[in-house]
Amino acid sequence: MKTLRKIIALALVVLLLAGLTALPAFASEEAGAVTVGSAAENAGAITVSLRIEGIRAPLYYNKEVTLEAGASVEDLLVLIGHTDGAPDIVIGGSELGAYVSGIDGLKEGEYGELSGWFYYVNGIDPFRSISLYELNDGDEVVCFYGDKFGVGMQFPYADLSKLYSNGTILFLSVDEEYDDDWNMSLVLNPVAGADVLFNGINYLTNENGGIYIEDKAGMAGLQRVQIEKYDEKSGVPKVLRFAPDHEIYVPFADTPDGVWFEIPVEFSVLMGFFRGADSARNLFLPGNYMTIAQLVTVLGRIAGADVDAPSDPWYAVARDWALDNGIITEWWFESGAGASVTREQFIYLFYLTAALAGSYDMDLESDITIATDFEDISADYYESISWAVASGIIHGMAEDALTINPGEKITRAQVCQMLFNYYYS
Repeated sequence: MKTLRKIIALALVVLLLAGLTALPAFASEEAGAVTVGSAAENAGAITVSLRIEGIRAPLYYNKEVTLEAGASVEDLLVLIGHTDGAPDIVIGGSELGAYVSGIDGLKEGEYGELSGWFYYVNGIDPFRSISLYELNDGDEVVCFYGDKFGVGMQFPYADLSKLYSNGTILFLSVDEEYDDDWNMSLVLNPVAGADVLFNGINYLTNENGGIYIEDKAGMAGLQRVQIEKYDEKSGVPKVLRFAPDHEIYVPFADTPDGVWFEIPVEFSVLMGFFRGADSARNLFLPGNYMTIAQLVTVLGRIAGADVDAPSDPWYAVARDWALDNGIITEWWFESGAGASVTREQFIYLFYLTAALAGSYDMDLESDITIATDFEDISADYYESISWAVASGIIHGMAEDALTINPGEKITRAQVCQMLFNYYYS
């Protein structure tokens, strides 16, 4: 099944082959951000994340480690090893370069002759010394203990393509296999006999790597998942756990694979902007018109406000946030919370929200007088629509001309598409 990561990274196939969708650990608090030097000193710095997985639990997890540009994985580990509360990291050396020989007393070879510490960057084995791998901004580094060349190790990802047809989620891994001359090939294998925690329920994967979900109500959206498997003899991990905060996206029953709004909907859910409209039936209802109550809730989430706190009515906190911040006036609710929003109204309110956030370029302009329906645009919305066109939010409703359709009611799927356009145009 396609996922948003294929679109954003353009290399998800490779990442999946390396097992990027590794599952999160059951526990471990996230460490605080680590920064080297002052902000001025780090003008050209990079920020990476680091996760260290031990035998039965994660030893360290920090999503914001700031380093000097050009830093290596060794530099990262040395830095972390000198911070308070971090595990004790021992760096060894060989003719191939530096490597991790031990962390918190767990040394290479303790769970079999070929067991030891390995590292992946962005789900891929670099096959080089930690001193030779130069990190880039946004890299995700995972250092883990295993026996890749002895009992073997898998890097699971979840295949949800059969969830709605037969209730099955498959856990698969593209594994490295070596011949007698150490030539490597990749083979797709099921992750069989693994303990899975999905949506708070424990499962054991069958020989095909599958678990059966009997009650699928409320499945769509983001779900926490965990998977663990250990060698029966040595006790060494045979799968790489996911990060503690890892979630997988379960598609909605009415956003099928390949439909035009599949990726925008997934993006909007992953970003926390949208949720399902009918959880019992796992429906997103993409064709439903956006209401003002729904829209102020989405805009509040975009702005980082806590608009989902329980209230009566359900949208009260979001409405008050929008009123207090000048996004709307009482007029917007005069027709009721269920009143539909037009395309130009959405653009206007999103424009105000983006300006409130203060991190967007609000000076962009485009000549909207060339729009085929310019005369239909409300004068109060000229500035916001000009900005929206320049920002790439609106590409026009016709291929050969800029058409805004300002008075057309906007659907949930169209809002997702515009948000996706803005963040990825």
